[in-house]
Amino acid sequence: MTTYAHMDDQELATEIDSWDRMLASQREVQDRMRQELVRRLEVRGARELPHPELVVKLEYPSPVYDVGKLAAMRELVQEEVLLETKAWTPAHPETIMVPEKYDARVFRSWGKKYGYEVAAVIEGAKLPGGPAKLKITEKK
Repeated sequence: MTTYAHMDDQELATEIDSWDRMLASQREVQDRMRQELVRRLEVRGARELPHPELVVKLEYPSPVYDVGKLAAMRELVQEEVLLETKAWTPAHPETIMVPEKYDARVFRSWGKKYGYEVAAVIEGAKLPGGPAKLKITEKK
């Protein structure tokens, strides 16, 4: 372990500042490299990169849906199905007003099950998600 007893407080503060600047510069370079790798994977339509030593994946956030646009699904899918599967919870009073909500884990596959109109409602209600996050870890 290195000691810094040979430095006075100002020298030590200057050294810390120097390291902070160097690390920030390296983080900028690393961020640009990450952005480039994400861009390359997205251009190829790839979510993973084969690598002998690392697991390299693009992880996208779960999509968020516009509840107002999903309301059109109630005209296309029987209300009993929506309620039984808990894909939709109608607005209802509790201690506070709980707004209607839809469970995408349930309805996401309904486009194939109930047809193109339902798929169009679901796709039309999808809001833009955040950018992909690149995850790199060592293989075990």
